[in-house]
Amino acid sequence: MRPEIIFALFSLGLLGTSDFLYKWGHRYDLRSGPFMLVQNFAYMPTAFGLAWFRGELLWSPGLWLGFLNGLLAFGAFLFILIAMRRGEAVSLIPIVRLNFAITAILTVTIIGEEITPIKGTALTLAAFAVIAGGSGIFSGGGDRRALTLAVSAMFMFGVIGLLYKIGLRMGAAPAAMTAAQSVGVFCSALPFSLLTGDPLPRRGGALWIPLVCGVLTSSSYVSLAVGFTYGDAVVVAPIAQLSFVLTGLLAILFLKERLSPRKGMGVGFAVLSVLLFTVG
Repeated sequence: MRPEIIFALFSLGLLGTSDFLYKWGHRYDLRSGPFMLVQNFAYMPTAFGLAWFRGELLWSPGLWLGFLNGLLAFGAFLFILIAMRRGEAVSLIPIVRLNFAITAILTVTIIGEEITPIKGTALTLAAFAVIAGGSGIFSGGGDRRALTLAVSAMFMFGVIGLLYKIGLRMGAAPAAMTAAQSVGVFCSALPFSLLTGDPLPRRGGALWIPLVCGVLTSSSYVSLAVGFTYGDAVVVAPIAQLSFVLTGLLAILFLKERLSPRKGMGVGFAVLSVLLFTVG
């Protein structure tokens, strides 16, 4: 299996678990301000630790794009957290993870990445997968505000994928890009937490869930960035963003969310898409 596929699958597993925890953690009455800040307390040292371990703590102008990614990521993850209060993970997360299509379209049109017939077919199947997975909301069976937040997060993550690719082409190291992103997130999370006025958690799920999510998301982004150095974003990003399959399975098993026939078709499309990207 090619290295970009391996790192994309690592990113998929880490991101899928983190998305599930965003929904599962609401049983602990998570507050958005403290959650985002505490998550960054784990996100930032994980990112810098991985960059140091890989010997990639090197300055590059591309790191400014990593910082900008942090500002976008803060908004995107905040939107997911709020959306999870109002809707089901099995419906909302597929919408968010459609962002790979935004990344693919942007990288093809702006930096000239190639789409082969196999990649195009796999991309189409992946789009069918996320649309089928979110069919409950599209058909009017879900919360409209949650849908708006999910779509907004989708576009933000799509732009992040493009900026990662451009930053790497400018000479930034993969883990250093994630470290720069963590700084951007912190610069957003700290004032937001102060404005909300909610106290930081000291124990229980409200403390450990954002810490675990910080480690998972940071490691996921490093895996994604390393994957970009081996292969095209049009291949790596869709595989990583199909993490909604794992999130949906966890939500069905542990949160008793329902898997309708149409959502089941979405899972099937997702599997076929990953297989095509792997061999194509």
